[in-house]
Amino acid sequence: MRLLPAAMAATLVALTLTAGPAASADRSGVRVTDAGPARFWTGSVRADGPTNPKVPECAAVHCDRLRLTVALPPGTWRRPGGLQVAIRWAGVTEGALGLFVYRGNRLVAKSNAGVGIAQSLLIPSAANGTYHVYVAYGVTFGAVDPDPVISYEGLAEVEYPPSARPPRDLLPDLQALPQENVTYDNPGSIFGDTSEPGQSCFDSERAEQGAVQCLRFDQVLENVGEGPVELRFTRETGVFQDEPVAQRIHHSSGTYTDRPAGLVEFHPVHGHYHFKAFAQSELWRADANGAPVGTAPAAVGDKVSFCVADTDLVSFGRKGDAPLSYPAPDCLDPKQVVGTTEYFWYGISRGWADRYNWYLPDQYIDTAGLTDGTYVLFTRVDPEDKLLEADDANNCGTVIVQLTGLATSTPRADLRGTGPACT
Repeated sequence: MRLLPAAMAATLVALTLTAGPAASADRSGVRVTDAGPARFWTGSVRADGPTNPKVPECAAVHCDRLRLTVALPPGTWRRPGGLQVAIRWAGVTEGALGLFVYRGNRLVAKSNAGVGIAQSLLIPSAANGTYHVYVAYGVTFGAVDPDPVISYEGLAEVEYPPSARPPRDLLPDLQALPQENVTYDNPGSIFGDTSEPGQSCFDSERAEQGAVQCLRFDQVLENVGEGPVELRFTRETGVFQDEPVAQRIHHSSGTYTDRPAGLVEFHPVHGHYHFKAFAQSELWRADANGAPVGTAPAAVGDKVSFCVADTDLVSFGRKGDAPLSYPAPDCLDPKQVVGTTEYFWYGISRGWADRYNWYLPDQYIDTAGLTDGTYVLFTRVDPEDKLLEADDANNCGTVIVQLTGLATSTPRADLRGTGPACT
C-alpha cells in the first residue's frame, strides 16, 4: 500500500501519461461505440478551481467533467461485462483524485480510494445513453506539498471478466517489478515513526532490527493473473495480535475456496496489520557488466510484510484488467463487524500492483560494512511460497545499482538499469 509521509516526494519518478493505440478523444466528450480499444482523454483539476453544489462530490472541491456517450451495438452484453472508466496520474503530485460517474442526477459508480495513483470502476452491462464523468481534486494521506494543479489521463472501454469455460481456478500471478528508486535519503516520518536528520533508517528499524545504514528502495508487486490475490482474516474486537490469514481462490463458475496462507501481523508502531513475508530483497556483488559474482549475497533484507492493496493500475489501457477492488488503506479498519468479530480482507486485482515506496518503513537493506562497487538488487514476491499462483517462476525482479561513499556519512546509490534474469 502506498502512503506519502512528511518526506521529499519530489524525488519520485513521475508517471508518464500517454494514450494507447486509440488516440485521445475530443475534449468535449468521449464516445464508446464498440468493444474494441479504449477511448482516452486528458484533463486536470485545481486546488482553487470552481466547485459545483449540484454534485455532492464536487460541492467542496473542484471537479473536471467529461460527457461520456455509450452507443454500443446490440449483443454487446450477451456476455457478462461492463463499461470500465479509469483514471491515473503522477504520484509526484501527491494527488488522490476521486472518480464519479453520473447518469442524469443518479450516481451510478464511483472509485475513491484514499491512497494510490489510479482509480477504476465498472458499470455492469452499461445501458446506452449519456453519462457524466467527474474527476475530483484531492490529496493523499500525509501530503506535505501537493500540486495546485493535477493532470490526469482517463479512459473508457468495454471489459469482460475471464470466461467461465473451461472450468478452472482463476489464479493470481505475482511479479516483482524493477525498482524505480534506490537511495540513502532521509525518509521522514509516518505513522509516528521517525527518521532522525542525517539518517536513512527509521527509528523503528534501528530499534527492532539494529539497522545502521539503510539502502532504501521501492517494491512494486504486480498481479498479472486471471484472478485476484485476495486475503481474509478475522480478529476479536480489542485483540491486537498475529492472526491466521486465508487466501480466497475464485473459480470461473463464480464459486470460491479458501486455503491457509500464513499470518498477518499487527505492528504496534504503525497501528495496523500487514501480511507477513510478502517480499524479500537481496544485494549481490556484481562485475562491471552487472552479472552477480560469488556464492552468497552481500546483504539480505528482512522478509517484509505488506498491507496489500490496489494502488497502481499497471495495465492501464490494456484489455483484461479489473476495476479497483481492494482500496488502500483498508488494512487499517475492518470491512465488517458481526458481534465482537471483525472481518478484514484485502488484495491485488488483476492488472494492478501494490507499491511500497522507499520512504515507507522496512523498505531497505542494511549496507553497513560493505565496500563501494556495483551490485544487483534482487526482489522476490512470496518468498515462502505461501500463496497459490499460476506461475511461481516470474516472482523475481532485479536492478543494477552503484554504491559509493559507504564508509562515509553521506553514502550514495545510483540506479544503473534493469538487472540480469533471476535464478
